[in-house]
Amino acid sequence: GYCMISVLETMKTFSVEDGLTEEAIVAKLRTCCYHYLFLHTSLRHNSSGTSRWGEFGEGGLLWGECNGKHFEWFDGTPVTELLYKVRELYGIDQEATFRNVTVSSEKRPRPLYLGTATQIGAIPTEGIPSLLKVLLPSNCFGLPVLYIRDLLLNPPPYAIASAIQSTCKLMNNITCPVPEFTCISAAKLVKLLESKEANHIEFRRIKNVVDEILHMYGSSELFAILQMLLDPTWVATGLKIECETLVKECGLISCRIGEIISLDGEKDHEISSFPNIPEDFFEDMESSWKGRVKRAHAEKAFAEVERAAEALSKAVTEDFLPIILRVKAVMSPFGGPKGEISYVLMDEICRGTEMAKGTCIAGSIVEILDHIGCLGIISTHLHGIFDLPLTTKNTVYKAMGTETADGHTKPTWKLIDGICRESLAFETAKKEGIPEAIIRRAEELYHSINGRACSENDMKIGNLSPDSGVDGFDEANDSLRRTSNGSTHASDTLNPSEILQKEVENAVIIVCQKKLIELYKKKSLSELAEVACVMVGAKEQPPPSTIGASSVYILFRPDKKLYVGQTDDLVGRVRAHRSKEGMENATYLYIVVPGKSVASELETLLINQLPRRG
Repeated sequence: GYCMISVLETMKTFSVEDGLTEEAIVAKLRTCCYHYLFLHTSLRHNSSGTSRWGEFGEGGLLWGECNGKHFEWFDGTPVTELLYKVRELYGIDQEATFRNVTVSSEKRPRPLYLGTATQIGAIPTEGIPSLLKVLLPSNCFGLPVLYIRDLLLNPPPYAIASAIQSTCKLMNNITCPVPEFTCISAAKLVKLLESKEANHIEFRRIKNVVDEILHMYGSSELFAILQMLLDPTWVATGLKIECETLVKECGLISCRIGEIISLDGEKDHEISSFPNIPEDFFEDMESSWKGRVKRAHAEKAFAEVERAAEALSKAVTEDFLPIILRVKAVMSPFGGPKGEISYVLMDEICRGTEMAKGTCIAGSIVEILDHIGCLGIISTHLHGIFDLPLTTKNTVYKAMGTETADGHTKPTWKLIDGICRESLAFETAKKEGIPEAIIRRAEELYHSINGRACSENDMKIGNLSPDSGVDGFDEANDSLRRTSNGSTHASDTLNPSEILQKEVENAVIIVCQKKLIELYKKKSLSELAEVACVMVGAKEQPPPSTIGASSVYILFRPDKKLYVGQTDDLVGRVRAHRSKEGMENATYLYIVVPGKSVASELETLLINQLPRRG
């Protein structure tokens, strides 16, 4: 038979496959990607003893495959000579060692026949659809497809095939979430690392891979799968390693990358933001370098940029903005016929009407004046205006300064920066001669109203948003913790997100289990289904057992809202949610239910019931 030697210069590895038929070697040449092709001079002598290769039958198919490609002849000891040529071509030191990753061909099934490989589309052929595209899910592409194709073209030994099959069976029966299984081309990665061209994106991918291995190692259901995957991995890479060693090295790599590279969600690389300067400016200036390495490793650069940003903001605010405001005022539609500057002074704006509506009218006036660039001063005792969601760019808040002397607060009659919510009403009343009894009673009434308002605010629970979300989780959690057996121990060890997830999970179990019992009693269900919530974290996906099953899911959005939905394609639905901006690391929990109609009922029920449960 024929012998094929494959050399991967980036990985410094080579493999030798011998005993190949002519069809097998042609199939390999058609499916593998290579830069250089070398043919040994022994091919020039076929079984007929002639020196013209491929003239008589045997070798004709191989000759036809190679004849249309660029190749070079070589002689001597095949492996030694070929490695010498590779070192020479790629400028590799002649002393560099190449690792032999050959997998023994003993007890290994024969490769797929060329005709069969062509007929099932494993070898791309015009007019013949690929069997793999039909069998594999639409979201499966790239390296996983190539791996499956190689298994078809070159079946592994029985023990390896059995391990792969057992892994698939285990994967189909697990109920816990599984990692996303990040796929990276090892050769490409090694090349980037050796040339020191790997950026933060590649290092994050490496961390994802090792973290997924650590995740599987720490899961009771996934640990057996991790162990079974070691042998197929060894066959694919030629590198045999013990499970404990692999996990230990992965832990070190993950820790080291985590110390250097900025990860998603970290706040030490947020883009600068200052009023009066467009956000796009800072985005353009800083996005190309922030978010790559942790601040601790570039503290000087971060500090210099922050100082420059502050200096720019100060210059714009103090020097440039006043000029712009005056120009706007001159061009303002409220200016006089000769273009004089608009200047407005308002004392106690909207004080002659009901407070709440008067406050809103005052806020609207402030927005309009701010928008047209009008200069002016507005004074008010409507402190609620500070709580309105006003859209202003140039408005600044000033307050009357105060000082305390002999236990009494007195105004300094100096204007200072900031918001003032204290009007010194009682002090002014005393100064104007209002009787003490009236002032004391006024203070009592004030404190009684103020105290009741605070009490009501403490018990507020968020409202249901139009898109099936539930607002106000922070307030609800506080309220629930205060009223739950008078204990707050649960929050001592969990962060707010984990507390929320646990409370939602408990509520979902109670609501859904009650509904399923009702349906069972009405004979709508043949058997009573038990509610089992499964939490799927960031960078995780549901197990294969959910494929084709009806499920109800609750998505935890970054804006602290819940999204409730039902689907027969949980993996696809979650992928669609996570493809939206800001939702990449969204977590969710789901329950598998008996049928789509039940899923629809539970979806509607949860949308209505979750807000009532806080």
